[in-house]
Amino acid sequence: MKHQQVVVDYWTMLKTSALCLILAVTGFIFLRMVQTIFWLPKRFNQNQERLEALAKQYSEQMDPEERAEIEKMFNSDEPPTEEQIKKLLEGSKSESDEPKKEQ
Repeated sequence: MKHQQVVVDYWTMLKTSALCLILAVTGFIFLRMVQTIFWLPKRFNQNQERLEALAKQYSEQMDPEERAEIEKMFNSDEPPTEEQIKKLLEGSKSESDEPKKEQ
């Protein structure tokens, strides 16, 4: 058996390891994107249901005069003024505390 000498090519090792690292990062990003495609619509639906439940809970606690003011403001063609918004926010803060988050 002959004696053979091993020559280490550091440049090739560096290029190969960098390429493998880039490939792994790209694969991770691709998998996260695919996961997001399936996860995001479900998350949006859960948020929508939660917001509808909160709106229903707030509407039950709201007095009819305040509800009429809000409906009038949303049904008008012109945007609400800062004074109207402040008036509604001050009225809703003084009446009751925010409902507890259900867990």
